[in-house]
Amino acid sequence: MATRDVIALAGGPSYTVELGRLDGLSSTSTSVDGKLPPPSFNLDQLTSLFAANNLSQTDMIALSAAHTVGFAHCSTFSDRIQPTAVDPTMDASYASELQAACPAGVDPNVALEIDPITPHAFDNQYFVNLVNGRGLFTSDQVLYSDTRSQPTVVAWSQNSSDFEQAFVAAMTNLGRVGVKTDPSQGNIRRDCAFLNN
Repeated sequence: MATRDVIALAGGPSYTVELGRLDGLSSTSTSVDGKLPPPSFNLDQLTSLFAANNLSQTDMIALSAAHTVGFAHCSTFSDRIQPTAVDPTMDASYASELQAACPAGVDPNVALEIDPITPHAFDNQYFVNLVNGRGLFTSDQVLYSDTRSQPTVVAWSQNSSDFEQAFVAAMTNLGRVGVKTDPSQGNIRRDCAFLNN
């Protein structure tokens, strides 16, 4: 519900969240290893990772638009902006902006907005950015540069309502991944930030 509320507060769609799932009995950072895509993934890798959780390529493209808000450390995209080897799918002026903000030896704590155009709004600007070669991560820009996913990116860059409908459907599908209903496998936490004692 918190994710839905933050999205709505940022101007995105509000939607019904399916309730009734139990929280896990453990919570570790290592439990997500291999389940979240790194910024270097290509379309086949992205599609495969999401398919492992019964999520379609359309779901994956819609969920990737969560990058319309948030920040990224320079190290997560520095391979795309090397002065001797700028990623050819990146807009040249955008690459120059990133090189200026993230020069060699930059403080590792420096982070840039993933969507520099509307950084605090949940909108379809993410897809407009991709069409314009301004995707920050390889895993973002590939959604436009690969002809298999490009039509969806173009469509959603031009129609925010269609994107929002697809995003709500994808979030609903994501919410159904790994649902626990057996009390021996989970419980309802008194405070979602902490395991029950």
